[in-house]
Amino acid sequence: MLPWKTILQLDRDSVKPMYLQIVNAMIREINRGRLQRGQELPGSRLLASQLEVNRKTVIQAYDELVAQGWLEIKASKGTFVSTAIPQINYRPLDGKIISRSQKPLHFKQFDFIEGYDVPLHAKQFIEDGSPDHRLAPMDWIYKESRSLIRSRVGEKLLKYNDVKGDPKLREVLAKYLGETRGVPCERENILITRGSQMGIYLTLHCLLDPGEIGVVAETSYEATDWVFEHLQSDLKRVPVDDEGIQVESLDRLCEQHHVKAVYITPHHHFPTGVTLSNERRIKLLDLAYQQGFAIIEDDYDYDFHYTSSPILPLASLDQHQRVIYIGSFSKIFAPSVRIGYVVASEEMVEQLSRLRRIIDRQGDPIMERVIANAITEGELQRHLKKSVRIYKNRRDLFCHLLTSTFEDKVEFKVPEGGMAVWVHFKPSFDLESFLKHCDKKGIYLNINKDHLNHHRCVRMGFASLNEKEIRKAFELISPLK
Repeated sequence: MLPWKTILQLDRDSVKPMYLQIVNAMIREINRGRLQRGQELPGSRLLASQLEVNRKTVIQAYDELVAQGWLEIKASKGTFVSTAIPQINYRPLDGKIISRSQKPLHFKQFDFIEGYDVPLHAKQFIEDGSPDHRLAPMDWIYKESRSLIRSRVGEKLLKYNDVKGDPKLREVLAKYLGETRGVPCERENILITRGSQMGIYLTLHCLLDPGEIGVVAETSYEATDWVFEHLQSDLKRVPVDDEGIQVESLDRLCEQHHVKAVYITPHHHFPTGVTLSNERRIKLLDLAYQQGFAIIEDDYDYDFHYTSSPILPLASLDQHQRVIYIGSFSKIFAPSVRIGYVVASEEMVEQLSRLRRIIDRQGDPIMERVIANAITEGELQRHLKKSVRIYKNRRDLFCHLLTSTFEDKVEFKVPEGGMAVWVHFKPSFDLESFLKHCDKKGIYLNINKDHLNHHRCVRMGFASLNEKEIRKAFELISPLK
C-alpha cells in the first residue's frame, strides 16, 4: 500500500480548505505519473485514517475529483484513477519559432497612480482611515447570503441582472437616504456600484472631456486626483481651512475659467477631517447654480460622528440636481464589501449605467440584496451603533497616545468624526528618521507622501486598530522620542 500520508502532504496551518489540498495533491501525483490510469484508490474511511482527517473531507475531495474527471467510481468495486485521462507526453518547444528580432510590446504607463504594496515584514499597520472588518457582522452577512442562494429569489439573483443594481436595494436605499440624510431621491435616481471609487470614476467620466476644468481642494483624496489625470482634465486646486473648502477662492477661479466639476468631501474633508460649514455649503450651491458646474459630493464616512449630530449633505439642499451624491457601505462594514452608490438625476443614472456596462456588466446581486436586508431588518443600524461607540474610544486613546508620545513635536485637533487624525509634524521633528524608524520596527504607514513632503502632515487612522494594537503601535514608535 502506498504511503499516502507522505504522498499527500497537507498543511494544517494553511487557509486553503483541507479537501482542496487533497484534490490538488492527487492531481499533481496523477500528472507526475505516480498515480496511473485505472489505479484503484483506498476507500474514504481508510484514506481518512491514514491522513488523520475527517472522512467527510476525503469524500468531499473524491467528489470534486470525480466532478473534474480525474477519478471514476465503479459500482461495487471502488474509486479509481480515470482511464479517460490522456497520456501527456511533454516535448520541448522548437527554438526556431522564437524570433530574437521581435519588437517589444508597448502599453500605456500609469506611473502617476501610486501602487499599493504592503511590506511582508510589517508587524503593525496604520491605515489612513479604514474600518475594522472584525466588527462587521460577517456571520450574519454570510448566513443571509446562503439563505438567499438557496431560495427562489437567489436563483434569479445568480443570473444576469439590472446593470443599475438590485432594484430592491435601490428602493430601500432611496428611502433610507431620505429618512437619515434628507436626500430626496427615488429608485430611478440611484446606481449601485462596486464601492465609491467606481462611482467617482463613472461620474467624472460622464462629466468631463479632455482639457475641461475640474476642481479639488488643495489637499484632496489622491485616488480622485488620479481619475482627473487619467481623463486628461485640467485640474485646479483651491485652499481648504478649518471651515472646509474656501468657496470665495473657487468663485474667483470661476471668474477666470469655465469650471465643469467640483469634487468635495464636505462632511469630513479628506484628508484633514474638517467639516464644511453651513454658510459655505449654501454659497457653494449658489455658485454651482450660477456657473453651471456639477458638485460631486463624496460622503464616504457620514455615519461616524462622535460629538454632535452631523450636518446634512449638500444633496439634501439641492433643488436643481447639481449635486451628484456618492456613498459606500465599504466604510461601514469592510473594505472587501464592495457596495457603493451614486445618486443623480434619472437621466444621468441612465448614462452612468451604460458606461458601467463596458467595465463591469453588473455588480454582486447577492451582496446587494443582503445589504438591502441589513437596512430593512435593522442590522445596519445595530452595527453602526456598536461601531461608533468603539471607534470613539479608539479615537480618544489614539489622540492621548499621540500627545504623550510626541509631546510638543506634533499638532492636531481631535476629530469630531471619521476614522483618522490629521497630524502635523513641527519643523523641529526629523521626519526622515521617523519613517526609517517605523520601517525598522515593522510599522507600515499607509500615507500620502505628497501630504508629508509638502505639508508635513500625515493622516493616521485609528478605527482599524483595537486598543491593544494601538498601544502596541505607539510602544514601537515611542523610542524615537
